[in-house]
Amino acid sequence: MKYKINAFLVYDATEGSLKLEDDGKSDTQLTITANALLFFMIQNPGVLSRDTVMQRVWDDNGLMSSNSNLNQYLSMLRKAFRNYGIENVIVTVARGKLELNPELVIEVIDDSLLHPVVHAGEHESPAQTASPPGTTPVAVNSHERYWGYAGAVISLLAVALLGWSWTNSASLKPITLTPIAQEPVEVFSTDIMINPRMRENYLKNFNAVKEKKNIKYNKDERFLFFYGDKLQSNGLGRTFLAHCAKHQDNSFSYCDNYFYYSWK
Repeated sequence: MKYKINAFLVYDATEGSLKLEDDGKSDTQLTITANALLFFMIQNPGVLSRDTVMQRVWDDNGLMSSNSNLNQYLSMLRKAFRNYGIENVIVTVARGKLELNPELVIEVIDDSLLHPVVHAGEHESPAQTASPPGTTPVAVNSHERYWGYAGAVISLLAVALLGWSWTNSASLKPITLTPIAQEPVEVFSTDIMINPRMRENYLKNFNAVKEKKNIKYNKDERFLFFYGDKLQSNGLGRTFLAHCAKHQDNSFSYCDNYFYYSWK
């Protein structure tokens, strides 16, 4: 949405910018939170408690609210507007409550897009939704249409993901584990042992990793071991070792996993 403030300053809530008609020479880019705070105050003219502002701008959007954060961004907005000769864009009233300066003249010049971060509530009181003198009333429920669009898009994506998962499930195959050793401890690999020499190399390198890391084990435990091709020729490689406890439902539950890179 776009607003014209005091007939000369353009506030674009979608971009989070303040602009004059001077070819961008005096543009100001607000931070995401400062923009959300300003937009919320414009959408909710009237006196608001600090708790309400923090709840709607911070907490409802998954952010951590605090009075110090609120004070920081109030100061930031006041400074930004002061650069355009507008003092106290948000004023503090009795008991520390806040209000968008009622002397501002705010005109809606483009209502095609609601701000994506903060939107007006569905159940504001009449005091919160009434427009101050000299301002143009701002619609507070137009966000429902955009949330409907977003919900439809999310639903379509979910259906597409479900379809993709179903069509690809037929091609999924369980991993076959090859036993490398049974005594003194069970060792398995995801590779197929094509000859005795390959099995010997696997067992040799498994023992090297186990001893290097000083891994202790009991008789009711097992290992899953993998190493890259380069390791077979004593070069650099990568190694994966899973140290697992036996379990009656899942043979590889309760595993401690070790990853090694550039293993020699």
